[in-house]
Amino acid sequence: MIQLLSALATVSQNSDLSQDSGLASASWALTAVARAGLIDLDATIITQAVFFLTLLLLLPSMVYRPLLQRFDQREERTEGARATAKALRKQARDEVARYDDAVASQRRDALIERAETRALAQKSADELIAQARKETADHIAHGIAEQRQFAVSARQELFADASTIGAEIAAKLSGGTVADAA
Repeated sequence: MIQLLSALATVSQNSDLSQDSGLASASWALTAVARAGLIDLDATIITQAVFFLTLLLLLPSMVYRPLLQRFDQREERTEGARATAKALRKQARDEVARYDDAVASQRRDALIERAETRALAQKSADELIAQARKETADHIAHGIAEQRQFAVSARQELFADASTIGAEIAAKLSGGTVADAA
């Protein structure tokens, strides 16, 4: 742009030249500036404009919309995966809680059954001990009864023997009437 202005300033300073030579130099200066610029002001600008407008019309339908749709699909899949993961975590927590409840229930049942078995074993042991005590007491009572009966019969024998022995001793001491005493 600065070059274009400087070219126009040069053309205006050379106004003393003929009009044809001034126009030619101005044309030459404008062409030089145009060539030095970013965009050539010739037929390629129309081609570039056509390409630009074509891309402006085609890119949204061919690139941007599918790309945005893929982004949306990815977002939906990500959110869906998060929701699925959240549901699976909740389901896993529920399963763990159910498992813990089942284990606790089984543990309680086992403790109750163990207590019942222990009580039954204690009752059975108490019955066996009571029966053994009764048998022992009966055996002891029978033994005591036998001993008493043996003692009574031994006393009777001793009394019988004592009176016989006493009569013999008395006969020996009195001198010969032992047969009479018996």
